[in-house]
Amino acid sequence: MDKNSQTPILEVKNLKQYFYPTRKFTVKAVDGISFKIMPGETYGLVGESGSGKSTTGRAIIRLYDPTDGQIIFEGEDITGKMSKKALKTLRTKMAMIFQDPMACLNPRKKVIDIIAQGLDIHHDYKDEKEREEKVYKILEMVGLSKEHANRFPHQFSGGQRQRIGIARALIMNPDLIIADEAISALDVSIQAQVVNLMKKMQKETGAAYLF
Repeated sequence: MDKNSQTPILEVKNLKQYFYPTRKFTVKAVDGISFKIMPGETYGLVGESGSGKSTTGRAIIRLYDPTDGQIIFEGEDITGKMSKKALKTLRTKMAMIFQDPMACLNPRKKVIDIIAQGLDIHHDYKDEKEREEKVYKILEMVGLSKEHANRFPHQFSGGQRQRIGIARALIMNPDLIIADEAISALDVSIQAQVVNLMKKMQKETGAAYLF
């Protein structure tokens, strides 16, 4: 989507996300939130712990089925039931960076395979050499080197693991990145580095951020 477009890249209208742990009990995790994000914009969603910020992000990327309301992404309503193929396509255009990088990086997989996950799902390379080169390029962009590609997540510090999470999110060149408290688990000194990195990446890619 054109960064200078006046059309929102994302429009959330009266989104509700309810959970039903028992037949008599309903948890209203998100109860009627609305906002818009423009292409290339950074949008901050603020609220106290447990107010439904993470749930909103997960509903937008369709890890949850919204209870009610509308999510319009790049002009398309993505609220209803989606086919596996449509979800795959959605997740090339939208990516998520999680709060705890260790919890979402498969400890048994090497970094190259973690980062290349999107490429593998969409077979977005001619051969192994091109796959490797794409991973090396994105590793370099996030301040790591190709020597890191064959290591496992436990061999990295928290800040480095978050860089791996950012690389995995960016490799498909998404238009929207949802950062779910992506820096809160990091040391304050590392937080600034990661924020600066994300600002730099945004300049280079033109992606919109939902923080």
